[in-house]
Amino acid sequence: MNSVRRAALIWMTLLLTLVGLIGAGIAYALDLSEANDLLDGQLRQIALNAGPGPNPQNVPSTTSDPEDAVLVQIWDARNSKIRSSDPSIDIPRQRQPGFANSLAAGERWRSFLTRNGSNSVQTSQRVSVRRELAQTAALEAAVPILVTIPLGWLVVGWGLQRVLVRLTTLAGEIAARGVETKRPIPVTEVPVEVSPLVEAMNALIGRLQRSLEQQRQFLSDAAHELRTPLAALRLQIDTLQLEPGEAALQSVLPELGRGADRASALVDQLLRLARYDAGAYEPDVEHVDLVPLVLTCIADHVQIADGKQVDLGLVSADRARIAGTAKDLRILFGNLIENAVRYTQPGGVVDVAVRAREGIVTVEVADTGCGIREEALPRVFDRFFRAAPADIEGTGLGLAICKAIAARHDLTIELRNREGGPGLFSTVTAKAAP
Repeated sequence: MNSVRRAALIWMTLLLTLVGLIGAGIAYALDLSEANDLLDGQLRQIALNAGPGPNPQNVPSTTSDPEDAVLVQIWDARNSKIRSSDPSIDIPRQRQPGFANSLAAGERWRSFLTRNGSNSVQTSQRVSVRRELAQTAALEAAVPILVTIPLGWLVVGWGLQRVLVRLTTLAGEIAARGVETKRPIPVTEVPVEVSPLVEAMNALIGRLQRSLEQQRQFLSDAAHELRTPLAALRLQIDTLQLEPGEAALQSVLPELGRGADRASALVDQLLRLARYDAGAYEPDVEHVDLVPLVLTCIADHVQIADGKQVDLGLVSADRARIAGTAKDLRILFGNLIENAVRYTQPGGVVDVAVRAREGIVTVEVADTGCGIREEALPRVFDRFFRAAPADIEGTGLGLAICKAIAARHDLTIELRNREGGPGLFSTVTAKAAP
């Protein structure tokens, strides 16, 4: 797998190595030439000024720069100048031995004075020579940098282009993908720095595919479930058309009402579940007292329980509060109680309890109904899945709505068969609010 970072480091290393070698060669050549000129001139000056001095006519001509010449002056004990390498330049003798600066012949000089017995020897050199050396050194240092900039643009640009062309290929492949494409984006040919992004995109594509599949399944199941009550309504209407009259109307109207109620209830649950899944709104979180809320849910189903002769009641009422939305929590607990009453045979019992212990709140709904087959328990929260007997009406959406509400409120919901007897035991667990 390629790496943008590794490619950049490799190309930059090669570039800097190449430029360093070129710069070192250029600097060596310039420095060697400058050193040769300077040292040749010094050798010439030493030869000309050693001892009493040779005849200048016998000195071979050279190409040395006159400005690089060293001025040598010698005074005797009486302070009389007995020797000067260039009589046209008169630099006064320094008072103290050592280095000093002076101005002579319109130029600045750097001088060094020493005493040799009764004689004083002073050597001087133009300050401009030193400036010229400094400028030459600066130029030699700048040449590699000036070469590096354009060469670096070319080499690094070319190296990165070889790596980034894979990103262009990746972008073209993504743009060419269809909506129904399920194959993940390959990560073998992309740089390692981009592979986390590609893997995240693959994960997003997987989630979108699952979401689309769930939507298709949801629409298919919804159409299937709505077909039954709508077919019943169509059948009753056809009966009225075949047998018009007051008597037929009175016999069909109750069935029409029940069919309309079933269709209306199914549509209402579908819309509610769609809102929960889509996160269409953010719930207004508040601290909800559970005991009054659960008592309200029980009161909503007392009439149905009495009609079936089911004993419905609250057996434990610990004071407890949780964070959530009262409307959603009422739907959650109401669905659990309604299912318990619906699937409990006449003469059965449905016990509801609110328990609080060590910061944990649990709402329990226990019934003596038919229960659920053990192999069906893992699927009870699936949409349109019904594990209850066929003679009991239902849409298969109640527990799915409970699961969605619990997920939005960070609650834990569990269903299991009761031990030691028939029936179902439902629990909703949450952290207690302060």
